Amino acid sequence: MCAASGVALPVRLTIISKATMQSKAKRLLFNMFRIGICVGALWIVARGVTLHDEVTLADGSKLAGTVRVVGESIEVVTTEGERRTLAANEVARDEDGAFQIAFGISTAWRDSNKSFMLLALALHFPVVFPQALRFKWLLAAQNITVGYWECVKLTFAGNFLNFATPLGSNGGDAFKAYFASLHTKRKTEAITTVVLDRIIGLATLLLAATLIITFGPSGEQLAQLRPYLLIPMAFGVVGGAFYLSPLFRMIKLPQSLLSRIPMIDHLRRMDAAARTLAGHFPAVCGAVFLTAVLQALALCAYFAVAVAMMMDAHWGNMLEYFTYFYTGTIVQALPGPPQGLGTVELAYRFFFSPYGSASQIVCMALAIRVVVLVCAVPGLLVTLSGSYRPKAEGLEAIEHEMDGEQPVSLPADQRLATS
Repeated sequence: MCAASGVALPVRLTIISKATMQSKAKRLLFNMFRIGICVGALWIVARGVTLHDEVTLADGSKLAGTVRVVGESIEVVTTEGERRTLAANEVARDEDGAFQIAFGISTAWRDSNKSFMLLALALHFPVVFPQALRFKWLLAAQNITVGYWECVKLTFAGNFLNFATPLGSNGGDAFKAYFASLHTKRKTEAITTVVLDRIIGLATLLLAATLIITFGPSGEQLAQLRPYLLIPMAFGVVGGAFYLSPLFRMIKLPQSLLSRIPMIDHLRRMDAAARTLAGHFPAVCGAVFLTAVLQALALCAYFAVAVAMMMDAHWGNMLEYFTYFYTGTIVQALPGPPQGLGTVELAYRFFFSPYGSASQIVCMALAIRVVVLVCAVPGLLVTLSGSYRPKAEGLEAIEHEMDGEQPVSLPADQRLATS
């Protein structure tokens, strides 16, 4: 018996070691894949982006430098320092009759309207407050009481870790889930609430973009987006309806299979938390409303950045801008480079090409990232100070809270079926 145990232990250690190595190899491959996507996307984005302005002459040649349009003539200070004044007939024109001038990054930033940049900051900063209220309402639906100010601090911390660290757009959610779990004994439900919070945000975002392309102004570029938004929306609606239907509860899984699923008790509790929220109609409606409010604030801030960069942005094409910004946010949330670095800029280059030069679009994308980061900076103070931790009165409330780490007993029609 002892000899058998002595042999089995090294075998177990070998199996664990191999599993750990395989897990590390998978993470390494995934990270290499993410970096590859990021580098490839940034390379494509950089094509056509210049530091200096470029004007295309009538004979097809290009002249680089600092370009200013003065009436019907073009003034150019070349990169060598030469000053030239070009007549209108010396400059090539596009199909619309406009001069073929590609403004560089330096000019895009120099000529940008700094007042609109400040307006973008003012519009985006309040986004955190409805976001925190949404989180508080969703926690309350799980019978978890966390004060609004505590939710604001948790949201600031999560946003900062999302936007300012290389962990990607979901890294802050993982930290936020941990921070939230400190405020309750019902840790599984608190963590599940963070996941549901993100799902509601993305679902509302997808719904708003779908409504715009379906009922908003029609255009060739918007039409191209319809299948990419309508199909996921349809799958989401059908999948959600099936998950919440009694038919899903009738599926019976063998006990032998269920016993092999890691953390099955926690999965049952996550399932119960999701169904509890689905049955809490006021909380869901309130969360969707708050999401629409905070998304409207964020999109108006992004639009203000586009105006600041002197792009062709006005009331008439605002809905189109909103749709493209929605699409960029969805791309940002997909698995891949952290914060969609490169992929978001690539999407912007494609959709916003009719409204500005490549340099203006790249400057806009960079300025949007800066605006979001600046508004998330208070989260750095929250994480460094540890103020996300519950205060003494909060700890006392946790002690009197029901022991949420015990298995949840569900009604028969809501229980994961076993045979």
